[in-house]
Amino acid sequence: MGRAWDTGEVLMHFVAVRNVATATREALSEAILQELVYHIRRRSLPSLQDALQYLAEAREGFTLTMRTEASRDIREWSYLLNKLLTDWTWLQEVGIDLALPEQVERVGRQLVAFAMATIALAITPELPREAVTFPLRHIFPSHTYADIPAPRSPAEIWDRLEEIEQVIYRAGIKPMSELPPSPLRRAYAFFEANAWVADQHLSRFWGKAS
Repeated sequence: MGRAWDTGEVLMHFVAVRNVATATREALSEAILQELVYHIRRRSLPSLQDALQYLAEAREGFTLTMRTEASRDIREWSYLLNKLLTDWTWLQEVGIDLALPEQVERVGRQLVAFAMATIALAITPELPREAVTFPLRHIFPSHTYADIPAPRSPAEIWDRLEEIEQVIYRAGIKPMSELPPSPLRRAYAFFEANAWVADQHLSRFWGKAS
């Protein structure tokens, strides 16, 4: 019989994701404004390692929870298996070492991360106008993310998470002007959606608990 989930532990992971999402959105916003709006040379970007860790855990959660019922397309499963088993070349290209862990970790954090990521991807096009803060309005004048489609299949979820992961890594080592605007906006929107969803649910939770 499996270990029962500890509600307090799940809430702790939930709050941790919220904090990472908020910090990442703020770091990206500051860097975009400094470099692309005010043309101030950025000295340094706060570490985005926590964001990369969250995305890695979300992809681990994807692997742990995926079932064949999620898609009937054999080509999609072939594509996903190739990604899961063999396609780690981009990590090596950007210098990330794939060392084996010294011990097996307990599952839990990864499932919360994947659940949060999936919800954020789905809710992004529906975020209310007042929650949308992407700075580059001269390039993207819309006050919504309605033009960013929610992933409709397991392969699309995987590809979006992989794209966001690459954007975040490169944001830490390259000038913002070298990042393609559309992927940058999708990554920004993802973390904004994470933070918004977490804030909404935490306010209800604390309201009920008080």
